[in-house]
Amino acid sequence: MRRSFFGGVNPAPYKESTRRKPIARLEYAPEQVVLPLAMSSEGDSVPAVKPGDRVAVGQPVAAGVDLAVSTHASISGRVLAIEERPHPWGGRSAAIVIENDGQDTPWDGRPQPLDSTRVTLDLLLARVREAGIAGMGGAAYPTAEKLRRAAGKADTLIINAAECEPYVTADHRLLLERSDKILLGAQTIARAIGAQRAVLVTEGDKLNAAEAVERRLRKRSGKVELCTVRTRYPLGAEKQIIQTVTGREVPPGGAPLDVKCVVLNLATVFAIQDALFRGRALTHRAVTVTGGAVARPRNLWVPIGTPLSCLLQSAGGLRETPCLVLTGGPMMGTPQHNLEAPVIKSTNALVCLTALERRQQSQETVCIRCGKCVTSCPMHLAPSFISRALRLNELHRLPKLHPQDCIECGCCSYICPARIPLLERVRQARELLEKGGLD
Repeated sequence: MRRSFFGGVNPAPYKESTRRKPIARLEYAPEQVVLPLAMSSEGDSVPAVKPGDRVAVGQPVAAGVDLAVSTHASISGRVLAIEERPHPWGGRSAAIVIENDGQDTPWDGRPQPLDSTRVTLDLLLARVREAGIAGMGGAAYPTAEKLRRAAGKADTLIINAAECEPYVTADHRLLLERSDKILLGAQTIARAIGAQRAVLVTEGDKLNAAEAVERRLRKRSGKVELCTVRTRYPLGAEKQIIQTVTGREVPPGGAPLDVKCVVLNLATVFAIQDALFRGRALTHRAVTVTGGAVARPRNLWVPIGTPLSCLLQSAGGLRETPCLVLTGGPMMGTPQHNLEAPVIKSTNALVCLTALERRQQSQETVCIRCGKCVTSCPMHLAPSFISRALRLNELHRLPKLHPQDCIECGCCSYICPARIPLLERVRQARELLEKGGLD
């Protein structure tokens, strides 16, 4: 099944160094893990332990309040402190620091595995909430709340395995190596929330993973569709993938549920099935460690809270000083200035770029009205017009240009021959609208 896709760009994929590397465990276990209380987009959790407490793998160490997700120990050991530590989203945040005893002792309070045929909506929501699962594709929205809102309203569940960002292959390997569990999880989730259709979406450049899924689908009685789409960035964005799969367009300012869809990242679905059928909390995730500055690029199975420096150590360290270090891919990733920041639930990659790899930023010049930013924008916006309205202080034009619909994919800045920081300008315009600063 293939459909057309409007907009986007075709950055070089740079996936060859890791796409054939199976997910491996860390060669060097972290001496300590740092678990920020800020793990989801909906607020901080509250510590449930104190310094000096002994904890085991999977034991709750911070409780979710309101929509915030709970956090669990990813190693066994002793709580050293609850203090401010570097956070990968920027700045510093309160975090629980656990010293590793090297035993990986499992928590004896882990819930019992469930039978997939008996998973009700209430059981699904309870397990997802207990496991502390938040969106693992970057948004970090609490998954239990997303499923609760979708129940009885969404007719289509979309499992997003597109992974369109350059360099990143963690989801590709997860799909290739653990597709049976992912398909079981997708089928169970769809049935529990009342979705009539479940579709797993991957890009055409992941043929080995698509073939592995097709083989397993032939053996399964459950109905999960495989949709292979063309390789183009930012096809993995929520609104674009919905339009590609269903032909439905999420309205401006709207949400997937407005068109009866719910989208879950592949890694999130894997974490949900782990919680349902193995009783495991979200304590580990797959992370790609790559970039020209990395000596031995790899895909690693990482305890959440592991310092980024420990990931580099297990990837052979740096072969040269990187020009730019990011968590996530180069298009939407977050620059990192302190490698003691930890892996969190939404961290899918650590990318260390050399000066040759990083797209050199020449001096900004005058807009030549080429229209490339308009053509590439997947949300049908006119970034150059938004930038011009800001520059000329014609702020009354902004509401009609809809900067609030920007998904921050960065296509406009990437494609602009004048090197105008269009994404930054669109962000500024959106902030002005949100704050009501147009008067």
